[in-house]
Amino acid sequence: MNFLKFLVVSTIGITCCMNFTSCSDDDDEPSIGVGSATVNPAAVFTNGIPQQVGGINLTVNSDGLVSALTDGNVKVTFDYPCMSRASEADVIMKVIDDEGERVISINLNDSGFSKYWKRVYDDGDVEEYWFEYNSDSRLKKIRVKNSEGTGTVEYTYEKGNIISSKMTPADGGTMKISYGSNPINNIGGVMMLVMFGIEDEDMQYSYYAGLLGKATSSLPIKNEAYFDGESFVEEYTWVLNDKGLPTKLTINDPDSDYSEDMNFVW
Repeated sequence: MNFLKFLVVSTIGITCCMNFTSCSDDDDEPSIGVGSATVNPAAVFTNGIPQQVGGINLTVNSDGLVSALTDGNVKVTFDYPCMSRASEADVIMKVIDDEGERVISINLNDSGFSKYWKRVYDDGDVEEYWFEYNSDSRLKKIRVKNSEGTGTVEYTYEKGNIISSKMTPADGGTMKISYGSNPINNIGGVMMLVMFGIEDEDMQYSYYAGLLGKATSSLPIKNEAYFDGESFVEEYTWVLNDKGLPTKLTINDPDSDYSEDMNFVW
């Protein structure tokens, strides 16, 4: 998925643009282990998992779990050893793209959402992620650790909606998300993570597999971001069907002629 160029190049994305602190042992890292819950996408997508989100096409197996997806040349598979408790990981996610293959071993929390990721690239590089959620099972904090060091992003919510983010180190950037005076109810559970500063497409894929918590209560209509001394604005226009599910998203940069459409199929 290609979004507005400022988000691709300079947003406060989790892996590409984060400024890291040096690596160190951290006693407050959540424990790692197989959780007691299993994956349940229906808890996230109460009106059904979308068949298509922009360029992403999803395949659902007979158990109601996302087993595979494609996004252009990208192929992703999900295996669920948590169903048999035969593995140290609850979910194994494999991603193959033009740059090679990577494997993400996922441990779940008691609600069935990602608690810990270990992502291993085919060149041997390793990245680790720890995820925390609020009492409504919405993503609250992500902690990243790789060869460059560590960093975090933490979200502030209001009425079930992300309204701002905070980066550590503090020079990572800021974002302000708006939902309008009459917020659009997000009954489809749609969440485009790049709108909230997460450029990591593997996280987007895992979200639609029901692995990264629940969506914001409403659909965002504006993002005002500040990064590296520059301000950026995005505006979002949604088209809904008669059930209230989004069928089209238009992303617009009011300071230029750039716009992009994304379609949803249910």
